[in-house]
Amino acid sequence: MKLEIKNINLGTVVFSVYPLVLFVLSFLNAIFAIGDLSDYTMMQKIMQVVLWTLAQTLTLVVISLALAFVYNLLCAFGIRGIRFDIEEAGVPSEGTEDSSAQ
Repeated sequence: MKLEIKNINLGTVVFSVYPLVLFVLSFLNAIFAIGDLSDYTMMQKIMQVVLWTLAQTLTLVVISLALAFVYNLLCAFGIRGIRFDIEEAGVPSEGTEDSSAQ
C-alpha cells in the first residue's frame, strides 16, 4: 500500500503530544547544562532551567510550525509529498514459505 502525506494540520502540531515531548527534551538539555552555572545560587539555577526550557520549547515549536507551513505550501503548488510504501502484515501468500512451519 502506498501512502502520501499531502497536508500537515498546523493545529495538530500545536495541540498534540509533540510540544510536550519537546518540553521534556528541552528540560533534560537544560538540566545537563546546569553544571556551567557554578557561581549562581540555587534559585537562580532553577529559574535559568525553567526559562531555558520554555525558550527552547517555544523556539522548536515555532520552527516546526514554519516547516509544516512551507511543506503545505509546496504541496499546494503541486510538488509531491512524502511517500511511504507499506507492506501489510498478515497471512503469507501461497507462493512464499513460512520458515516456522518446517
